[in-house]
Amino acid sequence: VQSDKLKHISEIINESYSNLEELSEIAQEKSSLSRYLKKNLKNFGRYIVSAYINNSGILVIKTNSPEFAARLRYEEKEIRTLCKKFGNVPEKIKISSR
Repeated sequence: VQSDKLKHISEIINESYSNLEELSEIAQEKSSLSRYLKKNLKNFGRYIVSAYINNSGILVIKTNSPEFAARLRYEEKEIRTLCKKFGNVPEKIKISSR
């Protein structure tokens, strides 16, 4: 029986390849931070294309234009507050356009 609800890619990988469970969890964690920032960053969340904390502890945020990358740099305090609430505090924040 096929469900109408779409599955996240990490769920599919996790079910199909049990040895990739850790990779699946990392992918889901990275995408959940991105979704959280998009939803909760008041004025500019909709301009975030992706956001994740890399292995060096740097929050990497990609935006859809240089203009919004520049605007997001002024929101660093709010971004740090949101990350703290989410449970991931970055060492640094790097914001760029695609």
